[in-house]
Amino acid sequence: MKTLRNTICTYSVVLLASLGLTTTVSKAGSSDFAGIFAAVSASVNGGSVDGSYTDNDGERSRGSVGGFIPVGSFEAGVNVPIGSVLFITAGGHTTPGAATLAYGEDNNTQNGNGNLRIKVSDAHTWYIAPSVSLWDNSAIYVKYGKTAANMTTHDKTVAGTSDEKIIGDTYAVGTITQSNSGLFVKTEAGATQYQQFIITGIGPDDATKGASTGKAEGNPLLAYGRVSIGFKF
Repeated sequence: MKTLRNTICTYSVVLLASLGLTTTVSKAGSSDFAGIFAAVSASVNGGSVDGSYTDNDGERSRGSVGGFIPVGSFEAGVNVPIGSVLFITAGGHTTPGAATLAYGEDNNTQNGNGNLRIKVSDAHTWYIAPSVSLWDNSAIYVKYGKTAANMTTHDKTVAGTSDEKIIGDTYAVGTITQSNSGLFVKTEAGATQYQQFIITGIGPDDATKGASTGKAEGNPLLAYGRVSIGFKF
């Protein structure tokens, strides 16, 4: 994640350094983007979890799981000019629906039938995005946001379910192309690093040792590419 974050930060520095060049570009102007907007999006998300699982006997195993998840989402916000070519976007992004984040199986249990499944759902992000208008009706931007999602843990061994939230930092870079009517297309690439989660009490209780001490830990990372179509009012 550190390498990915450094790469995005490098792009951010290059983008902001371009401010000195964009002032000479014909027809560049932040006023073209001023106003409230709404959009729908389609994205491909590549999720991975590096983590470990400790069973009731204290045996620990490590691993990584991942996959690609296509999703649709909604976005709304406002663009506020703060200079001739620079404007700030503040907005929110919500992704309804659910996807499996991780799946684990302990063959030492009696049923051996997929003990643990972790799902995330209804993710939403609040963000700010400094943007630069390079020429008439086109801009590039960098984004930082806070993302939260519901995480549901289902333990088939004990037929139990628990719910909590996971929170992460989102970093992204993107482009905007807008028509004179206000219709725009936005492309974006970014990543969200979620905080580590720890789930305890996994697996069946032991007749001699008491309550289950099974524990799972993970560090979820989500990388994505997104295309949005919207309207600036």
